[in-house]
Amino acid sequence: MNATVAISICSNALVLLGHDAISSFSENGTGAKVADMFYESTLLSILGGYRWNFASKQTKLSMLTEKPLNRWQYSYQIPTDNVRVITVYPTGDYEIVGDKIYSNNKNLELDYIYRPDESFFPAIFREALELHLASKWAIPVTENATNAGVYFDMAEKLWRKAKNIDSKSDTSRGVSAAAALPYAMRHGRGR
Repeated sequence: MNATVAISICSNALVLLGHDAISSFSENGTGAKVADMFYESTLLSILGGYRWNFASKQTKLSMLTEKPLNRWQYSYQIPTDNVRVITVYPTGDYEIVGDKIYSNNKNLELDYIYRPDESFFPAIFREALELHLASKWAIPVTENATNAGVYFDMAEKLWRKAKNIDSKSDTSRGVSAAAALPYAMRHGRGR
């Protein structure tokens, strides 16, 4: 965690709610306590809920000496910075058990979502995160459910835009099947 940037993100969310800015998670006051308690879990939930390209990694997994007890021949350690497994290659049979992957393949590669340093967050992701945090923290900080709804709606709109922008950095996911068809076929002028 980049504490300086994380505190800035949390402080901005709190200022949106009319709270004073914070300069530390250990400050006295409701805002700093709420930020300290809920920032990381909220961030991990958001990162794990979508295949963010800026938070994606690929790695070759190292085989462990420990053998699985069941039908699998090999075990591999999932990276410690893993938030969510996306794909295991080769795409044959495998099983995720706790922090390990079991497989009958001698070599495994992994695509996964990791928790990047805040300084690598795209600006639109950061802004959407600030609005999301404001919506989540509105009731404990201000006891105002209306604020929670307003910031939730604003965050949802910005999340859609952020996901759209993020998806365009991966052509395999950014182009729909319909868009890949020739123009004439998409518009009923060809067969």
